[in-house]
Amino acid sequence: MKNHATVAFGRMALTLALLAVPATARAQHAHSDMELGATADGGGALTIEYNFGSIVRTDFAGLVGPFALYSSSNPGFTAAEDEPLEGIFELDAGTTVNMSLVTIDAGLQLQYGMTTLDAAGDSVVLGTHDVAGEGGALHQHPTFRLILDAPEGEFGEGTVSFKLTGDPLNPTSYADSETYTLKVSNGYLPANENPVALTGARCQKAVAKEVRTFIGKQYKWMSGCLDAVQDFKAKGGDLESPSNTVLSKCSTDAVKGVQAKIAADRAKALSKAAAKCGGTFENVAISTHLGMAQCRTQELIGGAYASALEDVAVVMFGDDEEAAEEAFPCLKETQGETEDHEE
Repeated sequence: MKNHATVAFGRMALTLALLAVPATARAQHAHSDMELGATADGGGALTIEYNFGSIVRTDFAGLVGPFALYSSSNPGFTAAEDEPLEGIFELDAGTTVNMSLVTIDAGLQLQYGMTTLDAAGDSVVLGTHDVAGEGGALHQHPTFRLILDAPEGEFGEGTVSFKLTGDPLNPTSYADSETYTLKVSNGYLPANENPVALTGARCQKAVAKEVRTFIGKQYKWMSGCLDAVQDFKAKGGDLESPSNTVLSKCSTDAVKGVQAKIAADRAKALSKAAAKCGGTFENVAISTHLGMAQCRTQELIGGAYASALEDVAVVMFGDDEEAAEEAFPCLKETQGETEDHEE
C-alpha cells in the first residue's frame, strides 16, 4: 500500500490460497447497502447513495501460513427505488451495471462471486436491474478482504476506489458514475451486542481506559526521545555523535528501550482489557484496535516533530531510515518550506 494505512505493523501481500478461506469468521451486524441509481429519470449518470465517510470494518477470518485475513461482506449493493430517496432515480429495467476499480491498495481484495478484484482496471458485472423487489438482481454482497503478512491481531487498513459503468455489450443511456472511495480497516471495534448490558458496558469502558493509557505512554516514550534530540541539536550537537541523554531517551535496549516499552505497554493494555471483555469483544479485535491507537499516536508524533522519522533513524538505527520505517511504520515526516525564500 502507498501510505501508513497500508503497511501498518506488517508488510502486505496476496496469495491465491486465501481464496479458500471463508468470507467471515462470524455473523455480520446491521448494515446499510450502497443504493445504485441514476442522477436523472431515464438518463444522467450512474450514481450511488451511501455514506462514504463510514468505514468497512473487517473481522478476523483466519490464518493461511504467515498471512492473517480480515474480511467483511458489508456493505453490499442494491438498486435504488424512486421513493423515498431524493436526488437518485431508479434505473430502467434491463440496465446492466459494472463496477470497475480505479485504485486499490496492495493487501486489499474484493471478491465478487468467482471474480477477484485486486488491481486498478479490474471490473465485474454487478447485475442487471430487473425491478424485482429488494434490489432485484443488483442486491449483491461482495467480500472485502484485508490481507496482512503479519501475526494475528496486527493493525492494517487501506482504501479502494471504484466507479460504476454500463455494460459495453449492452449499452444504456447512463454515463459512468463519479469515482467513489471506501476505507477498509481492522482497527474499529464491532458494535457492543453483549446480551448482558452491564458486562458489555464494563468491557467498553475497560478498552477505552486501556487505549487512553497506552496512547499516553507511547507518546511519552517517543516525545521524550525527540525532545532530547531537539535540545541536543539546539545546542549545536551532531546526531551522528549523540549525547548520553539522547542515547538514554532513545534507547534501543531490548528491555528498557523505546520499542520495548511500547510493546510491553501494549501487551499489558491487551491483557487488562481482555480480562473485562469475555463474550463482548474477542482478543484479536482488541489487539487490532490497540494497533490502530499505536499507529495514530505515531502519526501525531510525526505531526508534532517535523524531522521525527529522520531523527529516529539516525539516533536509534544508525541512519537506517528503512529500519526506522519498519519499527515505526506510521511515523511520517512533513514536507514544505519552513522559511520565506526570495525569488
